[in-house]
Amino acid sequence: MPTIIVPRPDVTIEQVSDALRQGLGPRYNVLPGKGMNWNPVGNPRPDHPDKIVVGAGSTRLFRAEVVISWRTGQTFLHVIAGGISLPLRLINRFWIARKVEQVLQAAPGVS
Repeated sequence: MPTIIVPRPDVTIEQVSDALRQGLGPRYNVLPGKGMNWNPVGNPRPDHPDKIVVGAGSTRLFRAEVVISWRTGQTFLHVIAGGISLPLRLINRFWIARKVEQVLQAAPGVS
């Protein structure tokens, strides 16, 4: 699980979401406050204030999740590839999760 460490403790979910929207463009859905649902036909789970689901299309098959945590003056952005099977998780790891990671590393308001 790739982790981006931001040397600031005040990075918000809104800042991360905005950076993802700007960096990924309109083809991707950025859903702050939601977590991945491991059920392949389920929608993202609500009420997760420290998570963001990023997906292409309906976010059911092609998705990644950003989990935000704060410790000792830093913000940690953990990028997790989603999918219902190992082959799909691998595809998502090398496609959408990698793209999310690259956008977050380059985002001026986040890094």
